[in-house]
Amino acid sequence: MENQHTHAHGCTHCSCNNPVLEILKEELFSAENLAKMKSKSGKSTTPPTPSPTLMISGGTIRPMINGLTDTVEAIGIAGGNVVVTGKKTDVAEFMAQNYPGYQTRELAGKQTLLPGLIEPHVHIVPTAMMTEWIDVSPFEGQNLRSPYDLTTVGNAINSNLSKISKIPKFVILGRGLDPSLMPFVTGTGTGKEELQPIDNKILDNINSDLPMMLLSASMHTLYLNTQALNYVFDNNKEVRDKYLTVDNYINKTKGTLEQSPEMRPAMKVVAPQIVAMAVDIEKYLTELFQTANSRGATFMYDAGLNSGFEKLLTNYVDSHPALVRIGGAYLCADQADVTKLGNYQQPTEYKPVYYGHVKVVSDGSNQGLTGYQSTAYRCDPGNIGIFNYLQTGVPANSMPPNYNTLISTVVNQGWPLMIHANGDQAVTFAIDAYQSALAQYKGPGLRNRIEHCSMLTAEHITAMLQMGVSPSFLIGHVGYWGQAFSKVIFGEKVKMLDLCASALAVGMRITLHSDNEVSPLGPLRMMEQSITRIMEENTTSIEVLNAEECITPEQALVAVTYDAAWQCYADKWVGSLNTGYFADFVILGEDPLSLKTQSEQYMKMRDIQVVETWLGGVPVYIGEAQ
Repeated sequence: MENQHTHAHGCTHCSCNNPVLEILKEELFSAENLAKMKSKSGKSTTPPTPSPTLMISGGTIRPMINGLTDTVEAIGIAGGNVVVTGKKTDVAEFMAQNYPGYQTRELAGKQTLLPGLIEPHVHIVPTAMMTEWIDVSPFEGQNLRSPYDLTTVGNAINSNLSKISKIPKFVILGRGLDPSLMPFVTGTGTGKEELQPIDNKILDNINSDLPMMLLSASMHTLYLNTQALNYVFDNNKEVRDKYLTVDNYINKTKGTLEQSPEMRPAMKVVAPQIVAMAVDIEKYLTELFQTANSRGATFMYDAGLNSGFEKLLTNYVDSHPALVRIGGAYLCADQADVTKLGNYQQPTEYKPVYYGHVKVVSDGSNQGLTGYQSTAYRCDPGNIGIFNYLQTGVPANSMPPNYNTLISTVVNQGWPLMIHANGDQAVTFAIDAYQSALAQYKGPGLRNRIEHCSMLTAEHITAMLQMGVSPSFLIGHVGYWGQAFSKVIFGEKVKMLDLCASALAVGMRITLHSDNEVSPLGPLRMMEQSITRIMEENTTSIEVLNAEECITPEQALVAVTYDAAWQCYADKWVGSLNTGYFADFVILGEDPLSLKTQSEQYMKMRDIQVVETWLGGVPVYIGEAQ
C-alpha cells in the first residue's frame, strides 16, 4: 500500500508543503549550489530570432477570440504579435497597407492553427531537477506502461544503475513509483482487492546490495530498501536520536516514509547527490520546455514557486531563448510566509516568472490515500487521509481555525488563491475558508481556484459558483487512475470524481491540468480524457467513468486555451489570438474538433501531430514530417 498514514485530525507533525519542494528549497538553493547550477554563459549573447511579418491562411484557423471556436480564413502577424484576423482578402489588404513585403504561408489540407495550449498547473523546477533519477513511473510517453508491476520497476532500476554509479557513495534514486497503477492484490483476511503493498522487504527483492530510495508519483511518500534504511540511520543523527537502534527504525517505518517529518531526514542524507545529479539543471529545463512544445504547449503555470525556484527560472530566462511563457503561484506554508507577501499587484504586462496566485496545500493525494476524505477509503488501511493544517482538540469534521486564519490573511492582502484540495472533506474546508474570507473582503474581484478539486458534490459546485471560485481538474485522475479509484480506492464514491460537465452546466469556467510530473504533459491528451472519460488501465474493454460528466471537444478546447489563460491571469497576452496578443500558436496535423466519435478520439486525440509550435511569432518546435 502506498500510504499507511493513520494520524488523527489533531496530529501536529504532517507537513502542508510537498516534502520534496521543502527539502529542495532549503538544501539545494544556497548561493553555493545556485552558482553550481547557473549557466556558464550568463546573459545570452545570441540575438533573438527575428519574428517574420507573416500572413497565414488555409487549413483551419481557430483564434478562440472571446472563447469561441469559430474559424477565420487568415491571420496576420508582425513584431511577434497578432495584428489582424478575418477573411483572407481583408487580412491581405491590411497587411499590404501596414506591412508591405509581408510573407505568406498556406496551411495544407487538415492542418489546424490554434492558440498555444496551456498547462495551468505544473511543477517545473522539481521535474527538471529529478531528470537524472531513474524513471519508475507507470508512464511511457503519455500512455500507461503495460505491464507495470514490481518486475518492470525492478528491470528499470537494475538496467539503469550506470546513470548514477559514477557518483561517490551513490544511492539509487527513482521517481514516479505508483502502486495504485500496479495489478491489484487480494487483501490478507479481507478477500477484497487492495493496492500493491510496498515496503523495504519488497524493495530488497529488487536490489538488496545498494541503498535505494524511490519517490512516489504523488511526491508525498518515499520508499526505502533495507540498505537505504541502514544508510540513513548511520548518517543522520536526528534519526538515531529518535529511533535509537537501526532495527527499531526498520521495524517502525518498514521503509515507507510519509510526508516531510519522515521523508526529510532521509532526503537530507542524499542532498549532495541530488545537487550533483542536478548540476545541469538548465539543460533539463530546456528538455522539459521542448517536450511541452512538442505537445503544443506554449505556457506553463508553476503551482509551487518559491524564491529559489523563481531565481533559478529567472536565471534561465536571462540566458536562453524563450520556449514557453512562465507564471506561477507562490507557495505559502504558514502565517510567517503570508506576512512576507505584501499586497497583491495584478500583472499588467507579461514578465517571465510572474506571480498570479498564492498556493496553499491542504491535503495529499487520493491515489496515495492521503487526500482528506469525509469517510474512510474503501481499501486498507481504512483511514480518511491527511489534512495539513491541524490543531490539537479540533474535531475531524471541523475546520481548524489556523487554516481559516491563513486563508483570510491571504485574501485580505488582495492575493488570489490556489488551494490544493483532493478529498471531499478538504474541498469542504477550502470552500468554508473561502466563504469566511470573502465575506470580509472589499477589494477587486479575485480569480480564486481549487486545485484538483477531485471529489465534489452538487453543494460544493453551487457554493463555488456563488463565490466565483473556479476548479482546475487533474483529469488524469479519470483516465489513468479511474480504474483504481472505482474498483479499490473509492467504490461508489467515485461518482464524485472530476465533475467537469456539472461545473460547466451551472456556468463555471474550468481548466484541465497535468500536475506534471504527477501525470505527463499534454493538453491534447487532457482534452481527450475529459471528452471520453475512458479508464485506460482497463485494457480488455472500453469502460467510461461517469459518462454524464463527459464534456464536448469545444468545451475541452476552451479549457486548455481561453479559460486557462483567464485562470492564470494571462488573458491579456495569451489563450486566444486576438489583435495585440502574443503570436503564440500551434499548428496541428488535424483539427481536434473534427474528431466526433469515441473511436476517433480515444487514444488518438493525444497523438494528433504537432506540426509546429510558435512563440512570439517564432517557431520553437518543428515536428517530423509525416
